[in-house]
Amino acid sequence: MDAGIESERRAAAPSHLPLTGVVVVDLSRYIAGPYCSMLMADAGATVIKVEPPRGEDTRSLEPYVADIDGSKVSAYFLRMNRNKRSVTLDLKSEPGQRALADLISRADVLLENYRPGVLARFGFDQERLSALNTGLVYCTISGFGHTKTPMRDRPAYNVVAEYEAGVYYQRDPNVAPAPIGPPVGDLFPALHALGGLLMALYRKAVTGQGGRVDIAMFDSMLSLNEIRSSYAKLYGRDWDPAAHPFYSPYGVFPVRDGHICIDVTTDPQWRGFCAAIGRPDLYALDGMATGPERVERFDSHIKGPLDAWLATQDRDLAVATLTEHHVPSAAIRHPGEALESDQSHARGMEVTVRSSGGAQVSTVGTPIKIDRWQDLPIHAAGADLGADTEAVLREVAGWDQAAIDHLLGRVLTATTPSEGAH
Repeated sequence: MDAGIESERRAAAPSHLPLTGVVVVDLSRYIAGPYCSMLMADAGATVIKVEPPRGEDTRSLEPYVADIDGSKVSAYFLRMNRNKRSVTLDLKSEPGQRALADLISRADVLLENYRPGVLARFGFDQERLSALNTGLVYCTISGFGHTKTPMRDRPAYNVVAEYEAGVYYQRDPNVAPAPIGPPVGDLFPALHALGGLLMALYRKAVTGQGGRVDIAMFDSMLSLNEIRSSYAKLYGRDWDPAAHPFYSPYGVFPVRDGHICIDVTTDPQWRGFCAAIGRPDLYALDGMATGPERVERFDSHIKGPLDAWLATQDRDLAVATLTEHHVPSAAIRHPGEALESDQSHARGMEVTVRSSGGAQVSTVGTPIKIDRWQDLPIHAAGADLGADTEAVLREVAGWDQAAIDHLLGRVLTATTPSEGAH
């Protein structure tokens, strides 16, 4: 990482960042693990990203942005690896394994998202990790968990976990199911991992003992899908996510310049809705007092007046009118428009991440706000490959220069084959 960027970032970091002093050894790749460790780095943790000598796979994934000298940098990698330190180790070599052991012995957290058994083949099974550091919080993120289950050893990316757990969009049974959009099969497990890590770190602070956090993407997707799974068990059929069996008006509706969402749940919201569309008389009609009654009578009593009102409305004006009457509603926005919105900027949610060579990408900041903690004004990307190896081995692992020179002389000529998906 460019020394100027790093020093500027550290100087700008408030001393009250909640995870200042926490050391994380991060062996993860792609999204689930890196997103979790990125949130920890945003919160002040020292995240040591350990990569093979040729770099993590996502360093070569499109789309690319250009450095000042025209060289390509992966926007994918920049987005997920800001504020981390890069160390390269060949984990198939004895010096590489020794370096990792020394880092783990001094770390608070070890995070990885290999398939079950991969880290053990490098010589780091649970027994050895516990021997190296009794206070270590060891977190794994895998497709189906590390306990012995029918699917444990299957490789998994986000869509595998999503479909296996019934997380998909299918309004028309005659059309094939489709992903719901964002890679929730990665992002939601990352948040569960973060929660589990913080729980385990709190227990460590109380007892001095570390622990194991075992996150399965499949489990997280079942948790995300709780309402549809529960309804399916309760009623013997799926719940249409574009409608609602108990609330009305509910859903997405067209206006003159786009679409809006309306979600009327309570009686005061129903009264406000009727006033907002200029039909207070609807509120007085018999058989419309509850959500299920309005669901049953939507087509016959509500749809006509609502459509007539929507036909005269622009998107933002309609939402403003509904909001004035305390009706939950939203403009349906393009993701780029949402990121650039006044609300996003007011919350500090659009940030720019840049590489040491000047490549930059606009992305989403941390959604976790605690007291006075603000997003760091400098969002440095993951360091140039291996740029922090020497400093980290000296500062964290406690190695002397002779040991560092020996390691670097061997590691920089080594290669590490990919271990595949999670």
